[in-house]
Amino acid sequence: MPRHRLAALFEPSSVLVLADRPLPLEQGASPWLKSTAVFFAVVPGEPISVPDSLPNISGSRLDLAVVCVGPDQVPEALEALKPCRPRGLILLPHEHASNNPLENMVYCRSWGKLNDCVVLGPRSFGVQRPHLGLNFSHQAKTALSGRVALVAQSRSITAAVLDWAEDINLGFSAVVSLGDESVVDVADVLDYLSMDARTDSIALYLEETSSSRRFTSALRAAASVKPVVVLKVGYGTEQTSAQDAVFNALLRRAGAVRIRYFVQLFSALKVLVYTRRPRGRKIALFSNGQGASQLALDVMSDNEAVVAAELTQASIKALGECLEPAADTSNPVVSYSGLTPAIVQRVIDILVADPGVDGVLALLCPDPLSNLDEVASQLAAIAPDARKPIITCFLGDAHMRPLRHRLDDVGTPAFRTPESAANAFGILGAYHYNQTLSQQTLPPEPLSKPPRLDEARALVSRAQSERRHHLNAQECRQLLDCFHVPVQYAQAPGIPDDVSWPMAIRVQRDPKFGPYIMFDSGGQAAAITNAHQAVELPPLNSYLARKLVLRSSLWNRVLSRQLTPVAFESLLEVLECISELVSEVPGLESLVIDPLYADDTRLSAYDVRVCLSSASMLVLPETTGYRHMTIHPYPRRLVQAKEFSDGTPWLLRPIRPEDAQPLQDFVRGLSDESRYMRFVSMMRELTPRMLARYTRIDYDRELALVATVQVPNPEHRGYPREQIVGFAHYLRNADGRGAEYALVIGDDWQRRGLGAQLMGGLIDAAQEQGLTYIDGLVLSTNRPMLSLMTHLGFQNDHDHEDPTMRRVWLDLGETKRHG
Repeated sequence: MPRHRLAALFEPSSVLVLADRPLPLEQGASPWLKSTAVFFAVVPGEPISVPDSLPNISGSRLDLAVVCVGPDQVPEALEALKPCRPRGLILLPHEHASNNPLENMVYCRSWGKLNDCVVLGPRSFGVQRPHLGLNFSHQAKTALSGRVALVAQSRSITAAVLDWAEDINLGFSAVVSLGDESVVDVADVLDYLSMDARTDSIALYLEETSSSRRFTSALRAAASVKPVVVLKVGYGTEQTSAQDAVFNALLRRAGAVRIRYFVQLFSALKVLVYTRRPRGRKIALFSNGQGASQLALDVMSDNEAVVAAELTQASIKALGECLEPAADTSNPVVSYSGLTPAIVQRVIDILVADPGVDGVLALLCPDPLSNLDEVASQLAAIAPDARKPIITCFLGDAHMRPLRHRLDDVGTPAFRTPESAANAFGILGAYHYNQTLSQQTLPPEPLSKPPRLDEARALVSRAQSERRHHLNAQECRQLLDCFHVPVQYAQAPGIPDDVSWPMAIRVQRDPKFGPYIMFDSGGQAAAITNAHQAVELPPLNSYLARKLVLRSSLWNRVLSRQLTPVAFESLLEVLECISELVSEVPGLESLVIDPLYADDTRLSAYDVRVCLSSASMLVLPETTGYRHMTIHPYPRRLVQAKEFSDGTPWLLRPIRPEDAQPLQDFVRGLSDESRYMRFVSMMRELTPRMLARYTRIDYDRELALVATVQVPNPEHRGYPREQIVGFAHYLRNADGRGAEYALVIGDDWQRRGLGAQLMGGLIDAAQEQGLTYIDGLVLSTNRPMLSLMTHLGFQNDHDHEDPTMRRVWLDLGETKRHG
């Protein structure tokens, strides 16, 4: 795999330090850094020069330069670095602040682009890689080594977190604060950390997001393979409440978890190191007093991510047999007598074994009747290997802090307060829930019949050409009819008595995150109820539409008792059709159906309003990656039914999240030779992270196509199931202009033209997305693959870094001109 462009910042092979003061990395440098780094002292007011040839630095380019000089000397320092051609540059803050930070940032951005260099800063905290002993920052101490990465847009917050982490012996895989983000931004760092083998989870502190599409794409890629927790500030004002709701919807769809307060960040960091993840949201509580469990329940009632589990009668009976008669044996389980290690062991075993429990929260207060020291040791022995997550809370400090540290030291998070412990479980529960949402994609086929796209787009374009910003009533209905929205149109007055509470579906456009869909009360009821608006980002499938409705306060308050199953399904279909409309017609600024009523069998729209954007739709969204949206829809247009030469039918389609197990079966079924040719290793199956990487993809940054056939399924009485027989994938390169491909065909399906058709599909899609080249590395001994690539017009070159590999590449511009 080619080296990531940020590797120069996080794992440099050569380092040059240019500073006007001693930096911590000079005093506490690792033996490797001392032997390879070159340090140059800068004297303020004197010329800065760097020799043309540097000791201990091999290769044509310097990997990393670390610069700490006054703002007036930054241009001179960067000019002096030009002969070294650094791949990466870290600009540390200086005690003398710049009079024009924006001008400095623009200069550094231009310098980075001109010199093909990734620039972190200016005014960056820097980078720490504890396991490598690297401290490219002003921080005096290097953090302990761990498996959580900390990424922040604030130097002060970064410093505060590191100070707290030192007190509880919490380690990090990487620490980075971005500064002014002249070149390297949050999306770049997320992209690197998503593939970093040292990082198991990511904590992200955000103050601002820039390019929403890049950020969303990188966040979804990272959250698909490891937990990501986000602390985003700036949601307290009325002006930002709608934007905050949209950002929450984005995080849900990305599979990340939002936290609100700084104190929750500490809970998140502690719980992220825990390898146990709940498979649901039902929590059992065990305490040696009622007060602690009630405090935790209060937090859980405000947090929809977790709920108190309902214990089985068998569990309640077993708890009654091991606890004193006065104990509470329903959830929460409360003992009022002294606890012993044996009792705690038995209670935890019962709760973990209960099928309705997804995790256990043990809350323990100081108690002279209990030997909490032995209890803590027992919990430390059983919690790490338990089948379900066990989180503990030891309330207090003087005598309880050492007990918490004992649990922390074995990798089981222990908290100081019931609120922080409940919040920690909320983070795990929200992660599980959001991961489910992030895997939702559109079905391969349209809901009913395909929409009349040409007619709908022509209608909008005609109105825009007439410089109109609104469609008239007839045009609004025609637009909805083009997408087969299942509503009938009515006019007020004359609203029947036997209809539901008035509803409203609204589509608006966020300046950063594009269109979003709201569901809430409609008509005059909207003004008097002040109902909570449920928000979701398109595209929606039936599952997401259902969650959107159920998340609204209107559903819990009224609709759950009013809508018939038929009307409810019709409402979901309306939401799906509206989602498809805003996905395929970029020219909409807003769309409102208000009020919307339901009777027993159908929905009636009494008013439909459509506002158009001023920008004309010059290109089709499917050919430009649906740039008006934050989330790229499932590319249905690429689904193609085909036949082999012997008449056997097969299907070419983009991969979906539910293809994880079929893809694993496909890889397991490959011969040793085929697996080695594809993965250049003797691996027999994909790791969970690799499976997520290949199946839960952002269709904007990458594409995976599978060839499938129908085979009998003995587990379901022989009814056919899909079997993957070929797989092709491309991922955009860091330059944004090209992509790297991979291709593998099942052994029994080779030499049937499948590889050429899969690659042809990839090439067509890459051209449609505006990519200019596609390339890949092939083992020089893989003659069938090299022959296929030559047949498809690929060039074949030596790989300069590995003589056993060949680099094959195709100029898509040439292909398009000559194809």
